[in-house]
Amino acid sequence: MTPRQAAFVRFADHCATCPTCCAMDGEGVNLNLPCEEQDRLHEEYRQASRAAAQGGDR
Repeated sequence: MTPRQAAFVRFADHCATCPTCCAMDGEGVNLNLPCEEQDRLHEEYRQASRAAAQGGDR
């Protein structure tokens, strides 16, 4: 697994299981509540994607 793929898996796993990220209103619409861990993991994924685009995803 590349660093980019690993970062995406960590980000996706968090978003799928975090009570804050998964919070819904009464109609089942995601509330998009702020989550520091989601922000951190998203930035980690962005950095890994940037490195991959520059040829570092090996």
